[in-house]
Amino acid sequence: MQPDWTHHLKEPEEKERFKKYVQNNRTLLERLSSILDSWEKQLTSEELSQKSYDSPSWAYEQADCNGYRRCLRDVQKILTLDQKEKHG
Repeated sequence: MQPDWTHHLKEPEEKERFKKYVQNNRTLLERLSSILDSWEKQLTSEELSQKSYDSPSWAYEQADCNGYRRCLRDVQKILTLDQKEKHG
């Protein structure tokens, strides 16, 4: 579990309680992770379409896609409760 989940808490007991709360909601977090995966796959599909290259502002659109993908992956890291990372 990423430390971001509990760094706002001071007391070790509070941290442990909140950690258990988050872990008890694993099903919800896994569903959210699945939704984010589908959004990234859709982004990749749109990004690779020939139509996307026809835009004169392609470079800006590509930069926007890269930033959005980076954000999706950052959120995926937080949702990964196991110590080992699933997403790169």
